[in-house]
Amino acid sequence: MRIISFKVFCASAFLCLAPQVFAELVNVSIVPPKNLSAKDTVHILGTFNGWAMEGDAAVKLNAKDGMLSATVDLPHGDVLFTFVKNGNWMSVPATKTGNKWCDIYEKITENTKSLSYTIPAWKDDAPLEQASSTHTGNIISISDFDMPQLKRTGNISIYLPPSYDAKQNTKFPVLYVLDGQNIFDARTAFSDEWRIDESVEMLIKEHHLQELIVVAIANGPRRWNEYTPWDFVDWGGKPQQGEGKFTMQFIKETLKPYIDNNYRTLKNAKSTGLAGSSLGGMMALFAAMEYSETFGFVAAFSPSLSLTNGKGEPIIIAALKATKSLKDVKIYFDMGKVEFDGYKEVDELETMLLARLPKEGMLKVVRDDTGRHCEVDWAKRFPGAITWLMN
Repeated sequence: MRIISFKVFCASAFLCLAPQVFAELVNVSIVPPKNLSAKDTVHILGTFNGWAMEGDAAVKLNAKDGMLSATVDLPHGDVLFTFVKNGNWMSVPATKTGNKWCDIYEKITENTKSLSYTIPAWKDDAPLEQASSTHTGNIISISDFDMPQLKRTGNISIYLPPSYDAKQNTKFPVLYVLDGQNIFDARTAFSDEWRIDESVEMLIKEHHLQELIVVAIANGPRRWNEYTPWDFVDWGGKPQQGEGKFTMQFIKETLKPYIDNNYRTLKNAKSTGLAGSSLGGMMALFAAMEYSETFGFVAAFSPSLSLTNGKGEPIIIAALKATKSLKDVKIYFDMGKVEFDGYKEVDELETMLLARLPKEGMLKVVRDDTGRHCEVDWAKRFPGAITWLMN
């Protein structure tokens, strides 16, 4: 075990003790996919080194006897990391069916001496196996649905509740979900699927949730812009235009009227919700701020709090500062502790939302100490979110 002391500056002449961080030198090894060549490079990066692939903090794995390994200085406690081939963020660990791995979570202690993983494939490889469809229940798929506000088409999937055909006089609430290709089916999911169809069927069967329709909206090739409501600076420092308002206009002006006209829905805002994760989570908060006349409840799973404007300020925080009050809308949001190495950003967002909501009981915040920025963890938290929002 190693003890690392950091220099601190004191505001007085009294002795100041430097804080100590316990760490371990851990041998991390992987069995790589068979197609790895001698020219390929693989780095391990994560919360322990600021996700660096360049500079002094970068950690490259070395090849020996068909394995790749490196000795890594890992701090005690929660650590999140992944492996990247050839400096390409699309070349990260994946399953045989091409689904991206979640970032790896480990709790490092003085007994952690080695960690080993077998990587079946890289995300940018052709899948080694064809994934099976995991649809559950009555799901209708629409390909190439017209999205005039976004000047493209996209895929829409519609989950209908168990009694939809039998109860011809019943109308149902509707939940719209962004990144819809990840919602119902492992075959189309980028990483793991959310299993919303399985979760809703189970919750209905166990009488924890009223029946509802779920509309999943697949994202497009310009997701960063279409899922960002305000202008922002990308990770390369380049200014980008936020086009989230066009996505919201599409849902409000084109998709929702189509769903309301073709399915038996409760059209009012109280019975209409929007959910999303990451950038989609930020879009859900944007809906609560600007589209509460359409959406009476929203769920923001791990909303993107680190995306900044030209002044270096998180865009969601800047937008809330300019918003004096929110209307009558129920808001759920959550975050994993390892996503931001603590809850400082979550606490700030919670405080700002509470100060702007018209009454108590409109906000639920979930802090998941082992939660990652990953579909597996969002799927885990979805049942609690939807039951609170609709009860």
